[in-house]
Amino acid sequence: MSKIKQLSVHEAQKIAAGEVVERPANIVKELVENSIDAGATHITLYIEDGGKKLIRIVDNGCGMDIADAQICFDRHATSKITHVNELESITTFGFRGEALASIAAVSKISLITKEENSLEGTQVIVEANTIIQTNSVACTTGTDISVHNLFAHIPARKKFLKTTQTEWRAIQLLFNAFCFDYPHIHFSLFSDDKQVMNCPTVTTIKNRALQLWESSTHNHLLEVSIDGVIAIHGVISNHQHYRYDKSNIYFFVNKRWVKNYQLSNALVKGYNNVIPQGRYPLAAISITIPAHEVDINIHPRKEEVKFLHPRRVEQLLQDAVNNALNNNVSEQLKRDIKNTDMPQISNDFKNNPFNDNNFFYQKPYIHQPQLLSIDTVMPLHDIPNNTSQLNFDTTKNIIPTDFLSLQQILPQQEIIPLTDIERIYNVDTYTEDYRLIGQYNTTYILIEKKDGLFLVDQHAAHERILYELFSQRFTEVATVQLLFPQIINLSLYDINVITPHLDIFIQNGLIIEQCSQNQLIVQSLPVHLKDQSINDIIEQTIQWIAEHASADANIVKQTINNKLQAQMACKAAVKAGDVLTQEKMEQLLRDLSKTANRFSCPHGRPTGWLLSLYDIEKKFKRRT
Repeated sequence: MSKIKQLSVHEAQKIAAGEVVERPANIVKELVENSIDAGATHITLYIEDGGKKLIRIVDNGCGMDIADAQICFDRHATSKITHVNELESITTFGFRGEALASIAAVSKISLITKEENSLEGTQVIVEANTIIQTNSVACTTGTDISVHNLFAHIPARKKFLKTTQTEWRAIQLLFNAFCFDYPHIHFSLFSDDKQVMNCPTVTTIKNRALQLWESSTHNHLLEVSIDGVIAIHGVISNHQHYRYDKSNIYFFVNKRWVKNYQLSNALVKGYNNVIPQGRYPLAAISITIPAHEVDINIHPRKEEVKFLHPRRVEQLLQDAVNNALNNNVSEQLKRDIKNTDMPQISNDFKNNPFNDNNFFYQKPYIHQPQLLSIDTVMPLHDIPNNTSQLNFDTTKNIIPTDFLSLQQILPQQEIIPLTDIERIYNVDTYTEDYRLIGQYNTTYILIEKKDGLFLVDQHAAHERILYELFSQRFTEVATVQLLFPQIINLSLYDINVITPHLDIFIQNGLIIEQCSQNQLIVQSLPVHLKDQSINDIIEQTIQWIAEHASADANIVKQTINNKLQAQMACKAAVKAGDVLTQEKMEQLLRDLSKTANRFSCPHGRPTGWLLSLYDIEKKFKRRT
């Protein structure tokens, strides 16, 4: 019996549909692109259940007559090209004639369309790629197409769809991209019969950014512009405003939203290390390039592009970003100099070789941080006295490879009792006292012991202390009510990501509620965060939620809870550069001695390093 069989056309079309349709956002992309190609100036999207139940696109484009309305569902039916040679110069979105055929193979479609000069419109209903009904209807000029119950008859594909929230976020990102790329089109977005975005036409991308991003970003946006054979235009955020992820970076090549890793790298390189590592700018960049120098056909859904001369494009983008940042800094300096009433120094004085530079010296302000102690929040009798309960590890002695020179040693320091130091790093084989020397580089606490010098990272150590406190007593952490509640402005995308998880903040002492369509209000904070800005914590949490959106709900909650506690501990802990008194250093070491997992901070960095006496003497040639 023959093992190889010919699939029916009906089944083959279902399988081929996977090249175009994997999730609701793919359908939205194809249909909106068709609306744009049709010359629409107003496009409205209606989404239900993240696109799984309904995707409806209504536009005021050119529409179709009855013949086109029927043939558009056939495979390889297109109005864009007639010969393969035209692919290199195509300027519209669709051309393969696969989109509607693929969508119709995995869903039920209702199409209502009318041309401007027609007296009546046409309704076509398609299911399983078969036209089951064609009617004449009264309607306005344009096209109204609805896609119902995606993958309803294909369980094998339906089970791979993500949660409603995840699919909805993908549609939101796509919607934002279209809005940026076509500011002359009025876009509207509805979700479950509720309007969530309304973006009327604007004249500039910067004005469009004000509609899509939180209002606080508007004053931080810079225009990017380079003209030539390859033109680059758009907006970026300045070096003072950044995010924790790349979700607000958009690239458009010849009016098509694309994903390109090399372009992202070039954008970040343009900032030339002026933003912290692991942070990313906001950007909406449009690149116009001759059609023969870019290939848009390397991806089935045309989401990626390949440049004929990629390094040329990347360098232009990097230069454009760098120039915009430099021009912004220069303008700020000019404004600062103009607005500052500085005393004028005579040339005679400036040229005098005996002038005293200390005349202009101002003593810097030195921050004296408040060291938050376990004792002030967690009663000492709750800490187990049995050291076996603290998970000590006697096998870990970390020895650095390079000798650290000491810039500063404070004399006449008090002796710390042996038992405290032993508890910190479980050194129980020596009997001599350990001496707290002081602070090195306002970052490390130096401890002298018999076999070497121990350095404790004050920030990492305090971070671990607070993290263990938050994780053990997160429901009982002392909070402070804000006299003036803090308003947090977010984009609609970020609001939709974070609002289902506000209970995690509440459990950790942050009372946060949604007060408007794109705003949160912070009512109270843990006492440890009373002097900290909550914006960074919220933005970081949004990134974590987005990264783990496809995981199990309980796993997401536990992961976000742990990361949030680590972030809170990082924000509240003393920082590198903070000056600590003798009393505060001793308190930190005492707290660390009562803390489990004391050998590293929540992010995995070690809290202490041992510089052994053997290595020190070897550096001085006392040992071989």
